[in-house]
Amino acid sequence: MWRILAALTLMTLTPTAVDNASGAEQEHPVSSSDEETNAFPDANEILKGRIFRSAFERDVYFLRRIHESYTQHWPSLLGANIVVKDYVQSPDKLQRFVEELGAAMERVDDVPAITNLAAITSNPEFYANTSAYRPELLRAAGSALIKIGPKARRALAESFSEFHYRTDTASLGILAETVGKSGISDTNLSAALAATAFTFTATNGGSYPELTRNVMTNLLSLPDGMSVVASYFNAAQLFKDPGRFQAVVDGVAASRAVGLTPNLNETCEQVTGKLKALPTNPNPYREDLLELQERIKRAIQQLSEKPSAK
Repeated sequence: MWRILAALTLMTLTPTAVDNASGAEQEHPVSSSDEETNAFPDANEILKGRIFRSAFERDVYFLRRIHESYTQHWPSLLGANIVVKDYVQSPDKLQRFVEELGAAMERVDDVPAITNLAAITSNPEFYANTSAYRPELLRAAGSALIKIGPKARRALAESFSEFHYRTDTASLGILAETVGKSGISDTNLSAALAATAFTFTATNGGSYPELTRNVMTNLLSLPDGMSVVASYFNAAQLFKDPGRFQAVVDGVAASRAVGLTPNLNETCEQVTGKLKALPTNPNPYREDLLELQERIKRAIQQLSEKPSAK
């Protein structure tokens, strides 16, 4: 393992330092049989004197070569680079490695790469670490998983869990923004964002309005976002938690999702009917419905207006 760890410094060192790192391995003698089976390849053997336009390009090439030709070292290399210690103490170094790994494994759907990157987005030792807040690393890991392929996107979608919802909403919001900015068409990711907006609950059964609005705007930026959101505009979903639906409606208005205007109109009628059927004495549920009714009317008005010219 020490031979692999010594070679890991390749990812962030200059070519001269790479040579020095390779030479340092010779200070630890091993048997010839161990060298045959376990020795990490020499940097010069991997790079073969090639000239690269940037350190990023060199490191991506290095990763691809290890993945293709030195598969016995691949899982250990990834596991030794993506660690909680670097997340806390060396975030810039870890971010570079994550970005390089995403580029190297683009459309490869490599399982060891997926497993290690998904740890950042789904393991609270990373995303909820009380010693460090690293939104840039969450974005980098999410973007890398989106690039790598369908299995990787499924792993990212699984990061959107009720446990994550209850543990740290800020990191879920960052991941939702990463998905939204990608504009990816992926049913697993769309379903994951929808579950976050409509289904997941806090430990007390409530929800987080700010996160709901955030997730809604990002879900509605995806190709199938409109149809996914429309499927949740029904009486069962609405009357189960009208307070939550207030944030949903705000997200629709903020996204200028004009295509959902018919759904808003229908929902407004449903709320009006429900209010007529309820006793008129004040209570929290009725107050939530009244507030929802006002927000729906306001959203319909906003969506009917032409966007102001910038």
